[in-house]
Amino acid sequence: MNPDSLNGVKTPKILFFSNIVILSIFLMPIFYLVYRFLNFSTSYTSFFNSWNVLDLVGNTFLLFVFVVLSSLTVGISISIITVRFNISYPKLFFTLSVLPLVIPSYIGALTYISAFSSKGLYVQLFSNLGVTEISGIDGFFGSWLVLTLFTYPYVLLICSTALRNLDSSVEDAARSLGKNKFQIYTQVVVPRLKKPIIFSGLLVGLYVMSDFGAVSLMRYPTLTKAIYSYYELKIDGDPVIFYSSLLIVMALFISFIQRGTDLSKSSKVSGTPKISERSNLGAKSKFFVYLFLVFIIIMSLILPISVLSYWLIRGLISGNSVRAVFGGVVGSLSTSLIAALFSVIIATPIVIMVSQYRSKFGNFLERIMLALYGLPHIAVGVSILFITIKIFPSIYQSFTALIISYLIVFLPQAIATGQASMEQVKASYLDASDGLGNSKFQTFYRITLPLIYRGLIAGGALVFLSTMKELPQTLLLRPTGLNTMAVDIWSYASEGLFTQAAFSSFILLAISAIPTYILSTRNLTK
Repeated sequence: MNPDSLNGVKTPKILFFSNIVILSIFLMPIFYLVYRFLNFSTSYTSFFNSWNVLDLVGNTFLLFVFVVLSSLTVGISISIITVRFNISYPKLFFTLSVLPLVIPSYIGALTYISAFSSKGLYVQLFSNLGVTEISGIDGFFGSWLVLTLFTYPYVLLICSTALRNLDSSVEDAARSLGKNKFQIYTQVVVPRLKKPIIFSGLLVGLYVMSDFGAVSLMRYPTLTKAIYSYYELKIDGDPVIFYSSLLIVMALFISFIQRGTDLSKSSKVSGTPKISERSNLGAKSKFFVYLFLVFIIIMSLILPISVLSYWLIRGLISGNSVRAVFGGVVGSLSTSLIAALFSVIIATPIVIMVSQYRSKFGNFLERIMLALYGLPHIAVGVSILFITIKIFPSIYQSFTALIISYLIVFLPQAIATGQASMEQVKASYLDASDGLGNSKFQTFYRITLPLIYRGLIAGGALVFLSTMKELPQTLLLRPTGLNTMAVDIWSYASEGLFTQAAFSSFILLAISAIPTYILSTRNLTK
């Protein structure tokens, strides 16, 4: 019997050692950054004196705090309105409020820059009225606005799910004690959503900390922007390594806190929870509720789509060729499909080990692999870049290095969905298969795989969608001649070529929207 076993089931050696190899590869970027961090040729004091460390950390933290607070405010408000209040078309408002999740932050930044900059849509439409450039749309304000508008759906999805399952008995008791609606929601409902709020808020924070595209286009100096800037300057790699290490430490700290938030125990009650009935609103309150919902939907969905539509139509009327876009489409589809395929292959032994063969190593593997989802993409890309330069020059800026980098940050998505599907694999099924004399492989092929393949496919689809939109890793690691839609959008937007950027943006959103809708409306883990 395996001495590390927690359930008395012996872990097959091939499964154990294959996961050891996978874990070693996936931890390699962190170990390399630690090694480089401990062997700097430059003193740490000089970094703080010469490389604006405190300013960059302060800027990153400031953006983190403001975006998290504003996303929580918007997301919680919409979840309460659409779940608990008696409004017209609540499902429609909910769906429209979630859809901005499809829009990457750099596309959101592109739409606002192209709408309100000196050469933008707004200026062109109203130039006869003396309108010039709208100042202050970039920098901190622009970054905060864009990141808030395209991250609040994370809060909305998580908190609305928790709110629907919240037992309303406590609210009834508060109501019987004379509490009004405002007091009930501020003193009873929201405090009982503490864990979903913390989890979703930290998820948004990890997104903000990792963001490169929006802050780069908005010209707001953060750690991610500094990493790429120093890389482009082709100077000593120490500042790049230093900032990447610092960013990873911050992200891992937040990620472990987030993963420690057990949503399954949030406001759980015994028995069947009493579902709250929708509350009626007065005419004045309903007006402001609709005004709020419409404003958010316009800012996060209608305005970006309208601006992209304008630049697309203008480009087509002007006779701009869309042929150049197809190279990015082919590059995005090829890299995303291969990353999705390998994510399913690699996730399978991990899912089986952590779910079926419970052990100390399996528990450790599960925590580590899920924590990797919080790693900033640009920091992982930098680490892989330097590893290939120093240790594996044969794969420097190769397709292989790019795929490995994708898998390190996106594989946890495939693992999470695979674990959900493993709940259907009952121990009795496996025992019956063993009793019939089937080998471990036969049991996996005949019993386990047919039950979990939908979850694995869903995980692969999530990896596909994520890699389609990924930007900083692709910029750092892509082979010469390989373009993706994300790179094209960022490059065109940086040069003010809004019509060309709109072409790629529309194709990316169209490809992403369909599978996103399918994944959000169908439970593929069952």
